[in-house]
Amino acid sequence: MPEEVQDKEINYLLDTVNRVQYDKDRFKVIIGEEKYLFGIISGVNSASAPLSKLMQYKTLYDTLRDLDYKIKISFTKAIEYAYSDKLHENFTLFQDSSIEETYSYYFIENALFRTSSLWDMLAQFYRLYYNIEIEAHNVFYKKIFNPKLNYCDSFKEQAKKIDNYLNQSSDIECQEKWKGNHRYSNDCRNKMTHRNSPNVATMSDFDVNFKQHPAYMLKRIIEDYSMASNYIGKILNEIEKEVMKEFGNICSEDE
Repeated sequence: MPEEVQDKEINYLLDTVNRVQYDKDRFKVIIGEEKYLFGIISGVNSASAPLSKLMQYKTLYDTLRDLDYKIKISFTKAIEYAYSDKLHENFTLFQDSSIEETYSYYFIENALFRTSSLWDMLAQFYRLYYNIEIEAHNVFYKKIFNPKLNYCDSFKEQAKKIDNYLNQSSDIECQEKWKGNHRYSNDCRNKMTHRNSPNVATMSDFDVNFKQHPAYMLKRIIEDYSMASNYIGKILNEIEKEVMKEFGNICSEDE
């Protein structure tokens, strides 16, 4: 691969990952000098219900930031190994992996599983914001964004857009972001969980699989990460508007 092409790919991947940023102080309630509200547990209909919901948002948001931080570490290390000279020189579809290849796949798999958690995180934010009547431990993104189910009655059009993306057919000939990245990422994760690693070349009655170059996998999974993060950013903006409105109402009542 020409050096300028490789540099362009690396810069694109790193820029796509690093473009996602979360303010650490978002949803933090300052209650004094160097003091902030750590948490609250209350009944749904109590006077502190708005603060209770804010703390639920903050819990999810802090978890999101932690998850995103770890995803970024994994993607950055995976890119480093995927584009190393030794991997470029030694990669083959059938032979055992080099140490660089193994490390690259390790960090890709780490990022892949965490990225899949982002989609459930998105569904959790929707559950809270739209007051969807379902227990938190029963939230699965494919259920929440399925336009055929009643969970998304309050956001049907957005659910259709998300569902269309989740089920998009593969197209890697397009000029910008490839299509079908989520289905690809989901298939990789399911293969690791239920069959054999997609990074192990094999031909048997159990499975037929040929390795894919780590750089190819990175582009697809990073672009799926970017889409999940984009949808999360949009719902966070709506949540922030709701929070500001609630606090405005509380302040008005106190005057």
